[in-house]
Amino acid sequence: MKLVGRVPRAELDGGHLVRIDYPPYDVVVALVDGEPCAIEDACNHAGASLAEGERAREDSCVVCPMHAYVFDLRSGKLVMPLGLCDDQRRFHAVFEGDAVVVYDPFVLRIL
Repeated sequence: MKLVGRVPRAELDGGHLVRIDYPPYDVVVALVDGEPCAIEDACNHAGASLAEGERAREDSCVVCPMHAYVFDLRSGKLVMPLGLCDDQRRFHAVFEGDAVVVYDPFVLRIL
């Protein structure tokens, strides 16, 4: 896995969404029920930044600020409207000390 970036845990407290620049898949990081989550930041529907959206559905989801599509922060799954775009790419996020560290589990290896 390749390191995407790290976010101090304090920046995520209070339900905040934090964007990590990781071209071409910038990542939005959040805490859901105290657990770190990371999905692709650009909405698959029209490319808006999910980090600029609002938390919803008991704070386990993010609402796209452009067209109000709702994505689950834990899985990246489109919650509503169903079937109108793909799910968001999910990244591996873990606590390391007082930070959330995000890794890209899909790095291609060239042999």
